[in-house]
Formats: sequence, C-alpha cells, structure tokens
Amino acid sequence: MTTTVAATHAPRPARAWVAPTAGAAPLVLFLLASPLQVEDAPLAVEQPDGTWDIPAGTPYLLNTSWPESGYFLWFVAWAAGLSCVTAVLVCRRRPVLATLLAAWPFVTIPLLGTFAWGWWLALLMITCLVVQDSWRRAVLPLVATLAGAWLYALTNVPAALPIGPVNAGSSDGAPSPAAGAIYTVAVALVVGVAAVVRVVRASSRRSRAAAATERHALEVESVAVERARLARDLHDVVAHHVSLVAVRAESAPYTYPDLGDDARRVLADIAGDARQALGELRQVLAVLQRTDGGARAPQPTACDIAGLVEQARAAGQDVTLTGDCEDVPAAQGYVLYRAAQEALTNARRHAPGAPTTITLALVSDVAGLRVTNPVDDPGGPGDVVPGGGLIGMRERVEALGGVVTAEREGSAFVLVVSLPVGPREPVPAVRRDAAGVA
Repeated sequence: MTTTVAATHAPRPARAWVAPTAGAAPLVLFLLASPLQVEDAPLAVEQPDGTWDIPAGTPYLLNTSWPESGYFLWFVAWAAGLSCVTAVLVCRRRPVLATLLAAWPFVTIPLLGTFAWGWWLALLMITCLVVQDSWRRAVLPLVATLAGAWLYALTNVPAALPIGPVNAGSSDGAPSPAAGAIYTVAVALVVGVAAVVRVVRASSRRSRAAAATERHALEVESVAVERARLARDLHDVVAHHVSLVAVRAESAPYTYPDLGDDARRVLADIAGDARQALGELRQVLAVLQRTDGGARAPQPTACDIAGLVEQARAAGQDVTLTGDCEDVPAAQGYVLYRAAQEALTNARRHAPGAPTTITLALVSDVAGLRVTNPVDDPGGPGDVVPGGGLIGMRERVEALGGVVTAEREGSAFVLVVSLPVGPREPVPAVRRDAAGVA
C-alpha cells in the first residue's frame, strides 16, 4: 500500500497568494507615503580652480549632476519598492528569491546615505509568511531581517518613513546597540506570533483531517456491516421462496398423479436446482461468518411495523401509525421494517417524549415510508449529517434501488424512504392492516 504525504512547506495553490497579497497591499501604501530623500545633505561645490569640494558625510554619488537632479533617487525608490512588493508576493513559493529581491535595495545605502524603512518591513513580512510553511526556509529571511535591523542601528543612517527621515538612535549619528536589541526583541515577538499562528492552523488542519478520517471510517464500517446484514437478510427472504419452489416441485407428482414422465423429470430438475441454490446461499452465509446453528425466524414484513409501534408505545413513546401495509413485497417490506425500527430508535434518542408519526404507502410501483418527529434544536433547513444508522439504512435501501432522504423541515425531522416494487402481488401472509392495529 502506498501512502502519499504532502510536504508541510508547500502551501495550497488556491491559498498561496491570499496572505502575500494581504501583506503587499499595505506595504505599497507605506512605501508611497515614505519619500526617499536625503535631509540636509550638502552637495559637492565646484571650486574656482575646477576641483570639487565634497563635504564629509556626503554620499559619493550625490556629487554628480544626475543624483543631484533627483532622477537617481526616483529610480532607486521605484525599483526598490517594486522589488520589495514582488518579493512579498512570491515569498511563499520562492523564499530565497524573495529574500534577495527585498535585500538588494540595502546595497544602495552607501550611495544614497539613506534607505526606505519599508524595505526592512518587506523582509519582516517575508519571514512571517515563509514561517507558515517551513521553519527551515524561514531562516534566511529571518537572518536578513535581523541584519537589516542591526545595520540601521549601528550605522545610524536615516530611514524614510511617512513622518520623514528617522534615525535609529542618537541624533549625533553614534551607533545605538540598544536600538538593535529593541529591534531584535520586536522581530522575535512578531515572528513568534506568526509561528503560533502556524501551530494553531496546523492543529486545526489535523483536527479536521482526523474528523474526516473518522467520518470516513464510520461510513466504511457502517456500509460493510450493513451489506453483510443485508446479504444475510435477503438470503432468508430468498431462501423462503426458493424452498417453496423446491417443495412444490417435489410434491407436484403426488398432488397430480396423472402427470407424465416428462413432466415428472422437469419437476425433479426444478427441485434439484432449487436445492442447489439453497446450498449455494448457505455457502454465502459461511463466508459472512454466520453460524448454521443460529435461530432462523421468519423475516419481518411491512405489516410487522405495527408490532414495532406497539413496543414503542409500551415503552412510553408517543407513536402514530397510518397507511396500508398490504401487497408490499417481502424484500421491500423487510427494508421498510428496518428503516422504521431505526427511525424510532433515533426519535427516542434525539427527541425523547416528542410525538412521532409513521406513514406507510404503496402508490403505483413505489412503496414508501415517512417518519416525522419534532426536534428541540431545529437549526436550518436541509440535509442532516448521517450517523451510522442512517448510513446503514441508506446502504440497505439503495441495494434495492430505493432512495432515502433525511432532512429538517422547519421544526421537524423528516425521514422518507422510497422503494421500487414490481407488479402488485399479494404476499403469502395473514392479511393485516397497519392502520387498524394502530
């Protein structure tokens, strides 16, 4: 048996873009509201002798005409911003590529003397998103995030925020290890929250998977058990009729002594075939592990539902039975009997003390059973979640080509069983009227 296990770091394709898109949207607004500029940075001044006087602390490229005109800042701001937004969008599928796309803008700090704080925010977002899929893949963006924070704290370069350029620590430009420590703690808290979210989501997925597995196991078990019971029950029903065929074929020569030799041979063959069919049915019972010494009683029919109702009333259950049980074939009648039995059990369990109504009907070529009872918690209309009893009932009914519906209608639970039947033929049983017994 081969078992396929999905990798824990691979997000579902339909959901891979939801969280990154939700993170990229505010990042775009943050970058647009954070103008990249150098506050109070004196540019190089050309001296009369043709040389350039470059003040200390001025970024190297700011002494040329192109950065001075502002085009360089504009190009870096848009290129870095688009790169960071793209990195957030693709981080769950390509975490390494996303880290590189969000980290390269920091290379321009020596050229500009400043950076956009949104670049570092993109690294933090990538770390939080990647950690949802894989602890190992989140190491690289986490290291890049911490490195960017300490770079900001130790170099004390101004960062562009919506409120303007801001230094990490002191205003005199000195390194600020305290700011680096604060950023480290903040990153740990944010990533820790993201890790907790992952654990909670994984636990929820495992719970849902366990519940689905349990439901599937219940369905498989119920179907298997019901199929075995149905096979045994149908054997008893069919065996009754086949045995009648054998007995009638064997007794015909004595009942009609004027039969010819050819007719007697045909009847003997019919009796032999019937006996062989009974033997094969007993072999099926052996496969189903049913002991041959078990008690064999006549299988209940649709008219025996009246006996179920009387038993339920004796136990204190309020049950009303209406309809006609006559002319329902044995196999269909037995299935209706078991359905009514399960319905009464469910009514006692889920709606104790509530009145239950059972209606039998045989219209055209369809035999039907309808059971209604009020429920304490009506809920919304529609189908209900089937348990083992309803699953077994559905398996039994569908084996004969029927249909089962179990749903809530207002404040009542309604079970309807419909079974196709052949042409009406009276069953060989004592005539009983279910409504009369009721």
